[in-house]
This record gives sequence, C-alpha cells and structure tokens, in this order.
Amino acid sequence: MNAKRPIRVVIADDLALMRSGLRAFLMAYPDLNLVGEASDGEETLQLCELLDPDVVIMDLKIPVLDGIQATRLIHQRWPSIRVLALVNFREKALIQSALQAGATDYLSKDITADELAEAIRRAHQGRRSALSKTKLGAAQAELLDGLTQLATMASADLTRLAGLLRQQLPRLFPGCQIDVHLFPDQNLFCYPADRAEHMPEALWDWVKGSRQAFIVAAGDEIPWGESIEPEGELILAPILSPGGKQTLGGICILQISERYRIRSRLAFTQELADRIASTVVTIGSPRGGYIHKDMKQELVDAGKIQAGILPEKPPRLRGWDIAARLEPALQTSGDFYDFIPLTNNNWGILIADVSDKGMGAALFMALSNTLLRTYAIQYATLPSFALSLVNERILSDTRNGMFVTTFYGVLEPDTGRLRYVNAGHNPPYLLSGQKGKPVDQLRPTGMALGVDENASWNQKIARFTPGDMLVLYTDGVTEAQDPVRPRRMT
Repeated sequence: MNAKRPIRVVIADDLALMRSGLRAFLMAYPDLNLVGEASDGEETLQLCELLDPDVVIMDLKIPVLDGIQATRLIHQRWPSIRVLALVNFREKALIQSALQAGATDYLSKDITADELAEAIRRAHQGRRSALSKTKLGAAQAELLDGLTQLATMASADLTRLAGLLRQQLPRLFPGCQIDVHLFPDQNLFCYPADRAEHMPEALWDWVKGSRQAFIVAAGDEIPWGESIEPEGELILAPILSPGGKQTLGGICILQISERYRIRSRLAFTQELADRIASTVVTIGSPRGGYIHKDMKQELVDAGKIQAGILPEKPPRLRGWDIAARLEPALQTSGDFYDFIPLTNNNWGILIADVSDKGMGAALFMALSNTLLRTYAIQYATLPSFALSLVNERILSDTRNGMFVTTFYGVLEPDTGRLRYVNAGHNPPYLLSGQKGKPVDQLRPTGMALGVDENASWNQKIARFTPGDMLVLYTDGVTEAQDPVRPRRMT
C-alpha cells in the first residue's frame, strides 16, 4: 500500500523574512511539502498553474495582485486548492473579505509551528477550526480595547477590571477554568466562581519566576511539583510590569473539556497579560505605592533608552549648518528626529511626533523610527514610496490606534534641492536669506502615518539658496506657554 502523499504547500508573502520563517516551520513536518514560494499575487497564480498545490498560505497584502484578488481567482480557477489567509489581529474587515473571496480559513502572523501544521491539515480536509474565528478575533479585540479604555478612566479600579474580565473571558475560553491572580494574595477573577478548589500556591510561586506564557500539556511533567493533571492543556502567563522587572500576578487557564486546543490562544493570553499589567499599574493595586515607584524608575530608564535612539550629533556637511534639540515634557517622549545617510552623499532629514505622551508613545516612537529609517535607506530616492511602506507596516504590526505625523525630506547637499513629503506634520518654515522673498511653509502633502491603509502622499521639492534656513519643529513648540503669563483659554 502506498504511503500517504504529503500535503503540497505554496507560500505567498512579499517579505523574505516571513517566507523564511514559514519555510522553517514546514520543514519540521514530514507530511507537509513546500513546493513553491511567491512574492506577489501574479507569481502565486503562476505557481498554482504550474504546481497544482494543495494549500496556499496567502499574505493578504502582497503587491501587484493583492491577496484578496488572488484568493478569488484561485477559488474560481482551481476550486480544489485551499487558501489560508495570513493576517494580523486588527484586520477584521480584511479577514471577512478573504473568507468571502474563497479562503478556507485564516492564520495570525504570530502562529506557532504546530498551529500552522494543524491549520494546513484542516484546510486540506476542507475544515475550519471548531470555533468561529471571525467572532473569536472580534471578541479578543473587544476585550483588549476595553482594557485600554479602562486604564484611561479616572473612576477605574480593580473592581471594574474584574467585572470586565468576568464579562469577556468565559466566552473566550469556553470549557475552561480561569484564574487571574495578583500578588501577593489577591484573586482578581476566578471562573467558575463557585468551584471548591483553586490553583495551588506552588503554581503561583512558579509563575513569579517565569518571563513568558507557558503551556503544560496532558501528561507533561508539572514544573512546580504538584500532582495537578489537566485533561487537556494548561496555559500560564505572568503579568509583568512594563519593562518586565516585577511580576504583578499571573493568568492560569485550565482546559477541562477537549472542544478545542487552547494552545492556539497562547499569543492572545500573553497579550492579555500585558494589557492587564498596564491597567493594574495605571489604576493602582494592593502594592500601588511600590508599583508606582517601580514604574517611575522604568520610565526614567525608558527615557534613557529612547534618547539613545536619537542621533548623537547632526551630520557635518560642507557648506551647511545643521542643529537639533529635543526636550521631553515627561521622562519619555513621542517626538523624534533623525539624520539618515543615503546614497550619492544625500541625507534623509526626518522629524516626527507620535499622537500621545509617556511610555506608550515612547514604544511607538521606537517602532516608527526604525521603520522610517529602514525604508528611507531602501528607497533612497522615493520619499513618498518609503512613507507608504511605513504606513502599511504600522497598520499591520500595531493595534493601539496611535498615529505619527512625519516630515521627511531627501536633501541633496551639492544642489540645495530637498525632495520632501509631509504626513500631517506641523509645516516647517523655509526662511530666505534674500530680501523681499516670502517665507515658505512646507505644508502637509498627505495625512499622518497609521491612520488609513489607502493613504498616499504627494512628493514636493524645495530649493535652498545661500543664506536660507529651514526650521522644523513639533507641537511642543506651538503649544508651549509662558510660565509667568499662561495662555488664556477661550
């Protein structure tokens, strides 16, 4: 009798790093055979024509022919080929469009190797997961958004936090026993509430020393030495203070029925723990004074790290004087600037402002700065295209609703030409050294980054003559007030 033929898989993703990771995952399973890789939608269709794969793993934002269009054409031309859409948490509308176009199911980009293999097998059989993933993703996003909103409410307290968890968690983890514990000894949320036994102290002691979410499968050795034996699986996730220096508590989810594999919720559980940590730190806890002290030091440390991201000094260019200065209003800041060396002795000039203050803005600033520098170097002569790619990555990789205003220009020191785009930023002023010449404002040529995936930016040109000066700034300048004579509110 012939051995069962491996499932033939094609990967479609424009990011080489993502293809490499998926390739490594697939190589670990003898029943899965990677037969081709594509970087855009048209290549994907060509591979389907030539190779007749069983399953296509499809990034929905690939170029030339996007993933939705490619999925629809595959479904029409080769109905036997199953498509697994590759998405992020926030892309609910995109997920629905992919399913309507003919995708069998969808995968989150933070999927594990085992989850990927199982999803491919199920798709090959024409099956979706036991639970409605569209509803699940919406419910997960609803809870995370609720925690974020709670952290900003003046009336928030641990009672309201427990109520939010009570409302949402049981439906996200049906058939499970759930414990959310705050150290030293507070049970924030327990489900079912009337059960006789709670998780042993040894388990929580072990969680104190862990740094990431952890799964115990049926039959595994219990690391804390107790004899607890889950019928299905057990997820443990530490609730760590921002920066990870202190363990504030933990989440324990014990599967008591085998309706589905809860390991598929591991990434969400870790994100849930992080969001609970931010909420607890914000609204206080039984250790509030200690946490506040710890958080204050972490903000100071974050400010030092953030300052290290900024350029140590401006570039020295013959015939040019360049200076920059940033003074954060808090320990951390969402404002940043950069000088980026490009080809042909050109320089990228960047200034940006994240839509918030404090720790969240600092983290978003670090991400935005990295993306802007990366794509600016990669597309050294195309400022508008570089911003388009940054905008796409911000929207696909983050779920916090922040945006960043940005002015970015490519300066040609030898000619005095500046090709620039302004993504919703305060307009820089170009002051002329020539008498009678008006002051030019380099006004926005498009909206801020991180708002609309379909946004675009016009590229414009400014020219310097000897004696001209360009002044770039953020709203920290325009909103500053005289400490002696405050601005009168009207």
